[in-house]
Amino acid sequence: HLGGDANHGKRGGEYILKRRTHSLYIYSSFGFSPPLLNPKLQLISKSMKILHIALTDGGGAGMGLMNQHRALLQLGVDSRVLVAIKQGKDATVTEMHPNQNVWGSNKYVVLLQKIARRMGLTLNQYDRTHRRIYNIKKKIAIPFSSPITQYDVSRHPLVEWADVINLHFVSGFVDIPSFFKNVKKPIVWTMRDENPGLGGFHYAETKQVHYKEFADLEDEFLDIKRNAIESCSNLSIVSLSEIMRHFCDGVDFLSNRPNTIIYNAISPDDYTMFQRNEARCELGINPDDIVLSFVCCLLSEKRKRFVEVLEALDILDDKRIKLLCVGKCDVEITNPNVITLGSISDRRRMSLVYSASDVFVTPSAQESFGKTVVEALYCGTPVVSTPVGIAAEIIDEGNGALCGGTPYEIAQAIKRVLGNKYNQTEIRQLATEKFAPENVAKQYIALYNETLKN
Repeated sequence: HLGGDANHGKRGGEYILKRRTHSLYIYSSFGFSPPLLNPKLQLISKSMKILHIALTDGGGAGMGLMNQHRALLQLGVDSRVLVAIKQGKDATVTEMHPNQNVWGSNKYVVLLQKIARRMGLTLNQYDRTHRRIYNIKKKIAIPFSSPITQYDVSRHPLVEWADVINLHFVSGFVDIPSFFKNVKKPIVWTMRDENPGLGGFHYAETKQVHYKEFADLEDEFLDIKRNAIESCSNLSIVSLSEIMRHFCDGVDFLSNRPNTIIYNAISPDDYTMFQRNEARCELGINPDDIVLSFVCCLLSEKRKRFVEVLEALDILDDKRIKLLCVGKCDVEITNPNVITLGSISDRRRMSLVYSASDVFVTPSAQESFGKTVVEALYCGTPVVSTPVGIAAEIIDEGNGALCGGTPYEIAQAIKRVLGNKYNQTEIRQLATEKFAPENVAKQYIALYNETLKN
């Protein structure tokens, strides 16, 4: 579970110290490499040093993090990223390997430990908790993460290097007890889902449905997080939306922390607003059709309400309406007006899908942010969304409509939007003002400075 919306997937020994000009670079088994900066930024001698920590630099959450990171670099901040899974090639991103609760680093030893754990042979707390999770998830395949991991991130050299630590989506990576026990620097935690305020679940709604099956683990993990986080003297929260801040206000060990709303950084340069007929021609779609679009990682994911969208199509009962679906098609679809495009990673092709659409439809039950809403707006496409994540704050009659989660409510909202006229250029411009990485980075710099004062 990488967080966010749809994807559109050296071990060493001892420390070596190497002097190069006036800098001391540290190479370690953790994979710390020399900082590489834009030449202009190398002139900054006393720059603020920010370390972002996340499970990965890919996926929806990873893209938001990397946009923020690059914008900070452009503004002169000495920014680095530490991940467990490096998917990109950015030289300022360092990949860390497990350094605790492991039998060894050899790939065969790692495989042996995994097999032994599944057979019931558990020699440490990590193995024991993951064995328990594995037994439950064989029956219920939902995201559920332990705060006990194989990564004591607090021992990584980059943590010592940084002035401020910015946590992002860290489930499965940061070992919560050791991190908050050992790191005494200012910490900013960007809430990219609700897992920081829950035990192992990633969304409160999922907890309501499946708490009974995970009750013991959920309560145990929640206590572990509460005890660890309460020991932190300088922790600030960043919520990606008002809804996320409201969630944090309801968590006893987060509600007393400073909480700032800063939107996700999404670059308008990544999404092109094509002329509608041009986009349809390239995608092979009839220019006279009414086109809706829907995006998620798995079409079967109940939280995204794909089934409800299909039922809304039946209610609309218009053969001119075509539904473009982006994401892995793991459900049976019998409606001939539904066009499945599979998973798309190319942003130009995603821009074509959004631009070809009369309406982008995303009636999710729950979102921490909902970046596909912003992507569609960057392409000048009006949005129909439930009031979750960022949609509740930015969708209005000028760029779409909010709706309930039933098929009838979704259908009625689509009708309203199809009946209106929109200024595509204005839709894009207003979104750019709110979510452009440079604007987001400036808000983070102000927050970092504030935490350093404290």
